[in-house]
Amino acid sequence: MSPGAASALPLEPLTPEALERIHTQAMRLLAEIGTEVHDEEMVARLAGAGQRVDGTRVRWDPDWVLGQLALAPASFTLTGRNPDRQVRVGGGSLVHCPVGGPPFAHDEERGRRDGSLADHVELVKLAHACDLLPVLQSGTVEAQDLEAASRHLEMDYSMLRWSDRPFIVYGSSGPKARDGFELAALAAGGRAALAERPMTLGIVNPNSPLVWDGLMVSQLVACAEYAQPVAITPFLLAGASAPVTLAAGLSILVAEVLSGVAMAQLVRPGTPCLLGCFFTGVDMRSGGPSLGLPESVLTTLAGAQLARRYGLPLRGGGGLCSGITLDAQASAETSMSLWATYLAGCDLVVHAAGWLEGGLVASYEKLALDLELIRMFERLREGVVVDDAALAFDVIAEEGPGGLFLAHQHTLERFRTDVFMSPLFRSQAHPTWLKQGAPQAPQVAAGEWRRLLDSYTDPGLDPDLDAALREYVDRRTREWEA
Repeated sequence: MSPGAASALPLEPLTPEALERIHTQAMRLLAEIGTEVHDEEMVARLAGAGQRVDGTRVRWDPDWVLGQLALAPASFTLTGRNPDRQVRVGGGSLVHCPVGGPPFAHDEERGRRDGSLADHVELVKLAHACDLLPVLQSGTVEAQDLEAASRHLEMDYSMLRWSDRPFIVYGSSGPKARDGFELAALAAGGRAALAERPMTLGIVNPNSPLVWDGLMVSQLVACAEYAQPVAITPFLLAGASAPVTLAAGLSILVAEVLSGVAMAQLVRPGTPCLLGCFFTGVDMRSGGPSLGLPESVLTTLAGAQLARRYGLPLRGGGGLCSGITLDAQASAETSMSLWATYLAGCDLVVHAAGWLEGGLVASYEKLALDLELIRMFERLREGVVVDDAALAFDVIAEEGPGGLFLAHQHTLERFRTDVFMSPLFRSQAHPTWLKQGAPQAPQVAAGEWRRLLDSYTDPGLDPDLDAALREYVDRRTREWEA
């Protein structure tokens, strides 16, 4: 197609026919090829439900899978330790969470380093201090100074100690997810209360293509048993864990997600499930994921169409980039990723702020910059107000042709609310910038995250609850490390 004949960016890249073809192939994948399920108990459950089982290979009845899908709700509510911290997920809710999972932390003063529990607590406080991250994430950075077997306990505890918002449990296996749910149950007033008012959320990742390993199945089961929502998120790389064509990869994504939804409903009908979309291309020069490039945008938009088709909330998008430093590459990739997030109307946005170096680094400065981008997108969501006060006919008449509105009372009364003014990105003259020391974006962002951290207010924790949480953490740490 010539440039002159190019169409506008399709917000729905899949036509109705294409959507149906992807669905049809996904059902064929499940029925004819099937998936590996490396969990004996789940395989037995599936056989009992009438699925064709041959060792660890399960071939699924599409009608049964779709019947299970119908049990999953289209939206759900998360409630924090503080019941006022309530958030609805679904309907294009754009609920943002900070980055999760990086082994390394970085800031301008201390540099790139192994993540520590102190870094984790600091990042939890930063996220809590911000009004744009209503759901937090355990493992915002990996606490590598603690034993790998038991560090999840301290990270999950820090979520409840330093914040009163809902959070994503650290997870990575059923037993570790259960520890997070048990801690949340203590804060909620028991397992029944936690089931009635979910406080946490789990994330499971099939081993693409078409493999459910035992760790992820056990975590999926734990989420269902505790009635906590679960985001089923294949990690698909076009040309690596999926064919290089996006259509083929999307059909695998649907097959993996819907098989996960079916298993969750088999354990507990009505378990809230999200369709997770993390699908991008591969840079064939390095083998690394190409984040924030056109394929990421297209698959996020397509993922939104698929989520709507299946009546599931969408986990997708975020401030994703492959860039290693806070440079033009990281900025462009992140902006592309966030545009896709907002155009798709994602419901749960994991890794919305702080993601750097392909997810290997939790960056303090990147977190501050990403939050500023999110503020801009939130301003776009407000749209344009058109009423008598906004039209300001009398103001225009008063100034008349050639008038200047800079000092008018209408401007003075409304400029703080009607014009976006970023604390990070300023419009100023070059001489003024030089007098300020010619600050670059990372230095400006460093001042912003420090200001944000200084604004943190401890939500407090009942001493009896704190003692109960600490007893559980200490006891289970001994058991894990024995």
